[in-house]
Amino acid sequence: MADQSSSEAKKEIQWHKRMACRLLCMGPTPHHIAFIMDGNRRYAKKLNVERIAGHRRGYSTLLEVLKWCNHLNVKIVTVYAFALDNFKRSKHEVDSLMELAAQKVTEMLDARREITQYGVRVNILGNLDRLPPKLQQAMARVMQSTRGHNRLTLNIAFAYSAKQELADATAKVAKGLESGTLREDDINTELLERCLYTAEQPHPDLLIRTSGETRLSDFLVNQCRRGTCLSFIQPLWPELSFWQFWAVIFSYQRQYRFINDERNRLKILEGPNKSISSRPSPHSGPTQDDRVKAFMRKVELEHEHIVDKFAINNSGGPVHTKSW
Repeated sequence: MADQSSSEAKKEIQWHKRMACRLLCMGPTPHHIAFIMDGNRRYAKKLNVERIAGHRRGYSTLLEVLKWCNHLNVKIVTVYAFALDNFKRSKHEVDSLMELAAQKVTEMLDARREITQYGVRVNILGNLDRLPPKLQQAMARVMQSTRGHNRLTLNIAFAYSAKQELADATAKVAKGLESGTLREDDINTELLERCLYTAEQPHPDLLIRTSGETRLSDFLVNQCRRGTCLSFIQPLWPELSFWQFWAVIFSYQRQYRFINDERNRLKILEGPNKSISSRPSPHSGPTQDDRVKAFMRKVELEHEHIVDKFAINNSGGPVHTKSW
């Protein structure tokens, strides 16, 4: 039944595009693609319409891109939807974006059948404390309802910054030390990476930014430092076409051997993480590996608890949390 629903989902683009995707699937395709969806406001200005109309068109483009990714057997898609710095924009624009986000996330909840058909798991990466209660609850509920899906993971970076992400990861590790779950010799860069919002997910193979800008804008900086292919393309996000996306994937395939060699070189340069070991401790008690596994499980359960707390908020007021 699951295979049948997956097959039906993959019929939703035109036949010649399906054939083009099959051609690409004969070569290496990215497991994880990240998108900086830039250009919505310039698109609105170009058409002389309100900015929010550009953002609505950008959401429609995202839905199309997810279909294309599904046909290429991409397993993880991460999109930069709203940066923490975006709160500096005008109150009218921020309020409009929050309302649009709440509307679209609610539509996801209403479309549970389609989401299940695609097997999409939705994660929100960012600081939910900064969001309106209505949006907090809708985002938490869509995360709750898709926890068991595993065909495609959609990470939506909302109220996100890479600096805040690293600060939160450091706070989790510090709390693990304080509680006695971890010891000082358990801490290394690998553990910090596992405490990022993307947790145990592989880092992006490919990052695409539209609109011609050539910077990361504090997006997945920690995850893209090791062999991620960066592609900066000219079309504005709402104008991105299938064939422009297809050309990016084809270019990625042409560079794949170099990208893979570079990743392996960086792994050798960094060397093994020697802090995490399954060897018995000279003291009685659990090994480092056991402690780290217990710590990561505790982090995962705390995250689920926070999401559940947001989801059942019936007060109408904001829910404030501190990450474990």
